[in-house]
Amino acid sequence: MECHQFHIDLYIVDPCSGSYDFYNCARRISTHSVVSKLILPIEAPFEYELALPGSKSIALRQLLISALASEETMLFGLPPCDDVDAMLDSLERLGTQVDGTLANGLHIAPNFNLSDDIELNARQSGVSLRLLLATAGLRQGVTRFTGHASLANRPNAPLLNAISELGCIVESDYGKLPITIRSASTNNSFTRLDSTLSSQYLSALLVAGARFPKGIEIELLDEVASAQYASGTVGEIEKRGVSVDQNLDDGRYMIESQQYQGGDVHIEGDASAATYHMALATLHGGTVNLTNLGSTSWQPDSSFTQVCSELGAEIVQNESSITVRGPRELQSMACIDMSVMPDAAPTLMAMSPYLPEPIQINGLATLRLKECDRITCPAHELSRAGIRVEEGADYLKIWPGEPKPTTFDTYDDHRMAMSFAVLASKAKGCRINDPLCVNKTYTDFWHHMSLAYE
Repeated sequence: MECHQFHIDLYIVDPCSGSYDFYNCARRISTHSVVSKLILPIEAPFEYELALPGSKSIALRQLLISALASEETMLFGLPPCDDVDAMLDSLERLGTQVDGTLANGLHIAPNFNLSDDIELNARQSGVSLRLLLATAGLRQGVTRFTGHASLANRPNAPLLNAISELGCIVESDYGKLPITIRSASTNNSFTRLDSTLSSQYLSALLVAGARFPKGIEIELLDEVASAQYASGTVGEIEKRGVSVDQNLDDGRYMIESQQYQGGDVHIEGDASAATYHMALATLHGGTVNLTNLGSTSWQPDSSFTQVCSELGAEIVQNESSITVRGPRELQSMACIDMSVMPDAAPTLMAMSPYLPEPIQINGLATLRLKECDRITCPAHELSRAGIRVEEGADYLKIWPGEPKPTTFDTYDDHRMAMSFAVLASKAKGCRINDPLCVNKTYTDFWHHMSLAYE
């Protein structure tokens, strides 16, 4: 299949050709290809089974927790992707000892350099950056943060303000990279946080909070954006033996100074990655069985099953797996609020031209602050393909239409590439620019998508 062949061709020219264990063979190249990828239409219903890459969100949290633990940890199911590489590089620069392979599990021996001046490059990983910013408040040495140009445009001021209130010394470019942080001689244990832009700010303080000498108390100034991610962070923390006192009515979180436990930790499949396969099954009347993501997942994008169900798909799930069977005919959906699963919104945007009636996708305000503006950029690309789109401050309305042959720009954004690949799978003559940008979170995406052609 052309889709599968393209994947192989790209890795022939990659220094890491022949191995999916990029951690041991060599760190993945950060530069993306300048080529475009032709997406062939899927001509017939399909059926395939897939173990998803491990959840990036869970993996990054558990990597940092393992580095802060009092005991050694074995992490299983870590996804091979740029974001995980960025976190691993940073932890090793901070003195953490990492052995093993992504395929067979990584052994994390906790060690944290508290005194030296260190520079950390977070690449394009916003989650890694924010988790490490809060952790830098534990260090007496200066921690300087840099990253890719797309990451430098993302805001961190609310988190930096909270870190400053804890007594740390913070310098930044109006809340953006480059950023330097060092701990003061005496830190506070109380801080206030505006988390309306991102739940990652709260998650970062929660993960680091257990290791502050006096613990941490966080007072929220407003509602948390994508609050389910913060709840998931609490769950990942408590898996490692640290208790979190939550007073949600009062908007307060309290963590006493505690030690994280070690042991074996298994990472479940990535729900955001799952949405592309759910969408393919739903659009094409196919069947996909996802073997390592189930009904007990806290990941917000696991709720994309409900979206597919409303569009006509049959969903069968248990604690450890999800099966999606696409309908003979897609159903209409006039309006939906995607604020609880914003990363899945571009997937739905890509499906929308094939729905019988127009759809308005609401709750998208936080998407303007991602790797690209995930409201304006998808609207522009859909319009270029001849699809009628109306853009609002926090919504898109998309009308049905047959996409014309188009080369879709991806704006250095992995979710743009994967979403428009879904759209292109039901069109003719569409291409994806910079297809290797998917390596940020889903290195095997093109290979896994090719299963729908077999």
